[in-house]
Amino acid sequence: MSASSIFAFFAGNPAIIMMVGALMCIATPRHLASPILLIATALSAIKLSTLGLGEYGAITLFGEQIVTLRLDRLSRLFAIAFHIAAALNIIYAWGQKDRAQNFATLAYPAAALGGVLAGDMITLFVWWEIAAITSVFLVWAPGTRATYVSGMRYLAIQVLSGVMLLAGIVLIFRETGSLAFDLVGLRDASGAIKLSALVMFLAFGIKCAFPLLHTWVQDAYPKSTISGTIILSVFTTKLAVYALARAFPGTNELIYIGAVMTIFPIFFALIENDLRKVLTYSINNQVGFMVVGIGIGTAGALNGATGYAFSNIIFESLLFMAVGAAMFRTGTSKATELGGLYRTMPLTMTFCIIGALSISAFPFFAGFVTKGLIIDGAGGAGMFWIWLTLLFASAGVLEHAGIKIPYFTFFGHDSGKRPKEAPIGMLVAMSIAAVLSIGIGVFPEPLFALLPNQEQIAGYEPYTAYHIIEQLQLLLWAVLAFAVLVLIKWYPPEIPSTNLDVDWLWRVPGRALLSWASGASRATWNALWGIFAGRIHALMARIYAMHGPEGQMARSWPIGFMALWTAVLLGFVLILSFLG
Repeated sequence: MSASSIFAFFAGNPAIIMMVGALMCIATPRHLASPILLIATALSAIKLSTLGLGEYGAITLFGEQIVTLRLDRLSRLFAIAFHIAAALNIIYAWGQKDRAQNFATLAYPAAALGGVLAGDMITLFVWWEIAAITSVFLVWAPGTRATYVSGMRYLAIQVLSGVMLLAGIVLIFRETGSLAFDLVGLRDASGAIKLSALVMFLAFGIKCAFPLLHTWVQDAYPKSTISGTIILSVFTTKLAVYALARAFPGTNELIYIGAVMTIFPIFFALIENDLRKVLTYSINNQVGFMVVGIGIGTAGALNGATGYAFSNIIFESLLFMAVGAAMFRTGTSKATELGGLYRTMPLTMTFCIIGALSISAFPFFAGFVTKGLIIDGAGGAGMFWIWLTLLFASAGVLEHAGIKIPYFTFFGHDSGKRPKEAPIGMLVAMSIAAVLSIGIGVFPEPLFALLPNQEQIAGYEPYTAYHIIEQLQLLLWAVLAFAVLVLIKWYPPEIPSTNLDVDWLWRVPGRALLSWASGASRATWNALWGIFAGRIHALMARIYAMHGPEGQMARSWPIGFMALWTAVLLGFVLILSFLG
């Protein structure tokens, strides 16, 4: 390739433009980092807007066709959402001086964007791993022992997802001879689960935080910095949602996995004291709705899943921003140490309430116009129990995110804290997210125009009497339940505590099992080695006795003994080399 073609190749990919901007922050003065990041994001967005639907950046690698950029309606929707989120995060953290955080603030979104735009599985894998490596800097940013340990765990889990993805790619390529990243499907024509697809499915499931694979979210995200937590909340799980929508739409197992995801976080969120951790449980819950929509797989349900992912990126970021602003001014995100902040932080409180109404799917807010597509998809497919589960989960969202977050942060008991209003950068970012949350709710047509299945959305009207009354009934009953539980003191009290979630399985019996297995394997090895060494010594003793103390063997004993052990060790090395 010529120099001009190489330049065109890199300049033509919006993800590369963002990555270059991130790298520039390492070598430029710290006070220029935020402008550079925002300019790079704007240039990337401009480049994206100039691209028509199609495939770009095709190259041949080892005789195989690689499509580094594929823009269709599905990838474009996520790409636009990622640009909006990246810009909001840069504005929110304006003036940040930490080089590592500045780099990760854009490098991580760039990697997620590259994964969304990937047209083949090799390109997807490369960006998948870059996203894991760049995001861990945000977990490590506070520089404490706890964040180091959580970051290592986070990195190990993310790399495991990448290794499984690579294994799935190899198996799929062996079966199909294609590297194109398109529909994979979990089952073959006979209905049997394909091993190659299952490996890839689990790789996506780890990043999507499937049940029992989800605790890395609650462990790592709240330990990051204020702005780092917001960035982390957006990209990893949404990249996985996109991958599932691309490769496994209509997979029946996703319906039940997603339904469980919508329910179980509610109970942990209700008893959690750290409000940032409450919102990480909300991530699991919200992604569950998207997973259900992908599993249903109809055009309407897929519109709902992808549209809800788009709007969720905005209003969930808004909630994280509001809690982060309160934490920035007070030094804590614990419900037991907050309350009464509405007196001195009225703008942040207002933005938080807008985010709470959006995530609770109140009419005329962003969540309402897209979540209904998923719930209607379950009802239209005759899945009564899934439909009922989603309704219950919607009420639970109001309880733990729509009410608990603003109530315990800005109202509730008076903590006595009287902090100043949030800094201007935080207020600007929150105001933009709030305007978008209301704008999408009031004028959903621009978002609907971006959805992947246009023929299905054409006749959809979110503001019918049925939809409005159904949702308002649900929400009002949830508000009433919260009020009653608080009055009769049955609502879980906010107490300083550590909620291990299902991590208890790994940290208590899991550690005991690991300790037992380690001790058992050590004892087994020692016993086997003792038997082996004993037999060697017995053999050498017999040889020594045959020749006697005055014989030739006696004089060559040390050399022969060492030669024997050298031969044994070399044999082991040769065997291991052969197996490798």
